[in-house]
Parts: sequence; structure tokens; C-alpha cells
Amino acid sequence: MKKPAFFFTFVLLSISVFSQNQSIADSLYTVIQKIDEDDTSRLRLLVWITQNENVPEKRREIAEELLKSAEEVNNKKYMHHAYIQIGQVHRIQGNFDSAIEDLMKARQYSEEANYHRGIIASTTALADAYSLLGNYDAAIEYYRKSILEMNEADSSLLAVTLLNLGDTYYMTKQFDSALYHFESSKLIYEQIGNSPSGIAYNLGNIGLVQAELGKMQEAESNIALSIEALEELGDHYGSCIFLGYMSDIYLNNGYKDEARTFADSCMRIGTRFGLKTEIRDNLLRLSNIAEQQNDYVSAYRYHKRYLNLKDSISNDEVFSRIKGLESAYELSQKQAEVDLLKAQRKNQQSVIVTATVVVFAFAILVIVIFVYYRSKIKINRVLKRQTVSLERLNETKDKFFSIISHDLRGPVSSLFGVSQLIRHFVKAKNTDQLLDMADHMETSVERLSNLLDNLLNWALQQQGHFPNVPEKVNVTEMIDEILEMFSNMASGKLLEMTSSISQPIYLWVDRNSVHTIFRNLINNSIKFTDKEGYVEVSASMDKASAIISIKDNGVGIPSDKLASLFKLNEKSSTYGTAGEKGLGLGLQLVQEFVEMNNGRMEVESNGEKGTVFSLTLPLFENQTIEVDSKVHV
Repeated sequence: MKKPAFFFTFVLLSISVFSQNQSIADSLYTVIQKIDEDDTSRLRLLVWITQNENVPEKRREIAEELLKSAEEVNNKKYMHHAYIQIGQVHRIQGNFDSAIEDLMKARQYSEEANYHRGIIASTTALADAYSLLGNYDAAIEYYRKSILEMNEADSSLLAVTLLNLGDTYYMTKQFDSALYHFESSKLIYEQIGNSPSGIAYNLGNIGLVQAELGKMQEAESNIALSIEALEELGDHYGSCIFLGYMSDIYLNNGYKDEARTFADSCMRIGTRFGLKTEIRDNLLRLSNIAEQQNDYVSAYRYHKRYLNLKDSISNDEVFSRIKGLESAYELSQKQAEVDLLKAQRKNQQSVIVTATVVVFAFAILVIVIFVYYRSKIKINRVLKRQTVSLERLNETKDKFFSIISHDLRGPVSSLFGVSQLIRHFVKAKNTDQLLDMADHMETSVERLSNLLDNLLNWALQQQGHFPNVPEKVNVTEMIDEILEMFSNMASGKLLEMTSSISQPIYLWVDRNSVHTIFRNLINNSIKFTDKEGYVEVSASMDKASAIISIKDNGVGIPSDKLASLFKLNEKSSTYGTAGEKGLGLGLQLVQEFVEMNNGRMEVESNGEKGTVFSLTLPLFENQTIEVDSKVHV
């Protein structure tokens, strides 16, 4: 079982005796703009706000303002605070070279200010960075150095350092040492009594060690408690990391669907807050899950995105640049040590070590080439099996074009009627009516443009299948919008369109597909209803569903056609009562979209007295309860 490389000092360093409340931080940031630039209290408040800000970009923005204010008064202690916060933001966003440079500046200013606590914090943060880069020996050395420099007053920093040192031991598979340091850190946080974040991280890490030792039930319980606590604190970085590990636990135990649910949650958080390293690792995780589910198209797509992102934040390249930065810093601080190291590299032991490294690197290169060619053969096999998937993709695209053509036909037809009226008013020289008609036509064109934009955007989202992204949808507002869209078309046939939905009803459905369902059904009711008829939309609610009915007094549907109304192999088209031409695809797509949204549709018609389409779709309130009880985050 593999644990992702991550550290949490950037959060724990911000713990203070005050409550970590985002609204308080925002309020203080507003008030602080009124405080004098030279006032030290302004610098202290900026430090507190920066430490308690959970959104990375905003955190860096406030830290840069702190740096500017500290530089104006040449206060090196607060310059240290600014650089350490900027460095931590760069690190969680994957910009490791900038992070190391800023953390080195933070350590330099803390030494110049003789700021004991700042020296320890900077040293610990640099240890975190080394561990992220895989240089665990250096990381352990820096952590131990920080612990030795601490005293009893540094309990918060000691807890942070023990936590990260335990994590480094975990990465080197020294599980007993890791568990000891995690439990020691948790005990300190419980004694401090003002750090729910520190307790949450230690709970998660203890769970990871338990998982490695085969205690899966205890591991899952501790990790779930950790995620719940971090979400309450608004710590999305930590939640994303542990969500990913929960996905690994479920996948290793054969629960693929649950694994994908947690991986998708991690991906949403990482994308929203720009956590590049978490996005990269989660793309590889999603690729593995899709492959085990035999979804080779998605597996290939995720893996390709993983490789692209991995190349953009290559740890090898970053490590090389960081080593250069560290050498420059150490040269100015310890010139004597550098000279000694240079002399030692000239002896025979250096030659032996170099030869060993070259041989080892060559062996790794051979292995990489071998794995690459094996992967290439596997990918070629997968590509052969993608022919069927590509055909399905083409069919889906054809359906999208059909939807666009079908849904634009009605509004365009209404514009044709408007053009006839304009011609009539021109001949009658009725300029007042022409102005009203121009306004009316402008509104219709705007609605038509919006409809086309929505349909095209929806089409761009599909990846071989129709996108299905459930969300809270106000069906009352949607019906009113569609009725207004078809008002010109109904007016041309002197039809009365009404909606008897008296209260807001919220559905848990995909907005675009449900919008298409109602557009098609209302369009068909107008199309097959004679002049001076009516189209009525009504709705009611059951325990877990809403029932929406679209009723007309049109020509109805013959009983011999009801049985084949929704068959996909039926491509026939019927002309409307005013000669409107259709494509024969509307009801087929309606049936498909209703099933996609976990609903059902019924039709009542005797072929003479009109038609009633009844849709049953899930309510939002019921779905919210199910989601909360299932994910626990």
C-alpha cells in the first residue's frame, strides 16, 4: 500500500491561541487597511490573518502585502514571517524552486533578527521541502536539528516537527518510529487544547500506519475522522490528500466504485484550489481505477493527462535547481565547509561513489526503457479495442447535432412568422407596430443565441457519452423560461400556454438534458395542437420524486404508434397541424435523457382528444440526504 508524499507544516504553523475562523480573518483584513503603515500592530495582524487564510492564492496575496509593509520599516522579523508564508503557498501549489528560495530567505532574516522561533520554523519548513523531493536523509537531519533547538515554550512547533518527522520515517518504511512520533505529536496537541487541525492530521497519519500494518478497520475509522475534521476547518489540501488515500484503501480491498467516488472528490478539490501535485497523483489513481473497471478509454485519457502534468513539475529538474540555490546560500554562510567538501570530492572515495552512481543510473535507464516498451505494447492493444468506442463517440456527436437542429427549428419558425408581420406593417406604414415588433424580434434572437450557446457548450463537454452532472435545478423557473421561449410560436397558432406550478420545486438532475426534455415535449405539444388550442404544464411532488405533466388538446397519438414511440430504430417524422416539419428524433432523445436522470415517462392519448406526457424525476431534498450519509466529508 503506497502512501502519497505530503506534509502539513504549512497549516500547523498557523495554529495560535485564537480560533481559526475564516470570517474573522476576512473582517480583520478589512479593518487592517485603516491602520497606519508604521504601526507594528498592523504587521502582527497581517501575520495572524495570513496564518489563518485557507485559500492559497489569497494567502500569498496577503503575505506579499505583509512583506511590503515589513520592508518599508526594515523589520526583518516580519520579513521572515512573510517569506515563510509565501514559500508554503508555492510549495502546496507545486512551485518547489520558488518555495525553497523563499524559505531560505525566511531562515536568513530570522537569523539576522536573532528570532529563535523563526529559525526553528524555517528549518522545519526546509526539511518538509526536502522530504517532498525524496531526499529523506536530509529531511530527517533537519527535523532532528529543529527538535534539538526547541525548548518547553515551543510546544506547538515541537508537535509540528514530530508530525513531519514521523511522516518522513513512514516514507522510509520505518513504521515503528513513524507511529511513535505521530502519537507523540497527537499527545502534545491534545495537551495544548487549541489545535483541532493538528489532532486531525495525526489521526490520519496514525491510520496510514495502521493500514500498512494490516489493521484496515482501525485505519479506515481514523482516516474518516480526520477527513471530517479537516472539512469542518476548511482545510481542503489535507482533505484532498486523505480522500485520495481513502480511495487507495477501497481499491486495494476491491471496492472500485467507492474508490472512484473518493478519487473524484479529491480531483474536484485539487482542481478548484490549484493543487498541482495532488491533481497529478490523483490522475494516476483514476487511471488505475478505470483500468481495473475495464474502462480503457478513460484510463488512457487520465494517464495521458498524468504524464503531461508530471513533465511540467518534474521533481528531478526542480531538485537540481534547488541544490543550486542551497549551494549559493551555504556558500555565503559556510565558506569553510564548502572548501572542505570540495577537497574531499577529489579523493578516491569520490571516484568510487561516482562510478557506483553511474552504474546504478544505467541500470535504472535499462529498466525504464524496458517498462516503456512494455507499456507501448499494452497501449497498442488498447487502441485496437477502441474502435467500438470511437464509433459510439461518432453516434453521440450525431445525436448532439440532431438536438441542436431540433431545438433551433421552433424558435427559427417563430422568426419566420415575425418577418411576415414586419412585411405587413411595412405595407401598412404602421411604424409604431414596427418598433414594437423590432423589440420583440431582438428578444427572440437573444433567446435563440443563448439557446445555441448552451447547446454547443454542452456538446463540447461530452467524451463519448452524454454528460450527466446532477445539480439542484428549479423546475418552476425552467418551465417559465421555456414557455417564454416558445411564446412567438404559440402566438402564431393562437394557442394558450399556461403553467399551474404554484410553488418552487427543486430537482436533482443534469440541467442541460432536462432542459432538452422539456423543450422537446412543449415544442411537440405546440406542433400537434390546432389553432386556438391550449398547452398546460403542471407539477406535483411525491415522497422522493416530482411529477411534471405536459398536456394539450391537440390531434393526439394513434394507439398503433404508441408502442413504437420511443424506439431508437424509428426515424419517421410527422408534420404538425400547421405543416411544421420535424426530424423524428425528439421523443427518442427525451426517453434516453429521462432514463439517464433516473426518471421515467408515461404517455396518455387516445388519438383524438390530445396527449399528456407525465415525467417522474428525483427531488433534490432526497438526494442531498443520500449524498451526505454516504461520503461523510
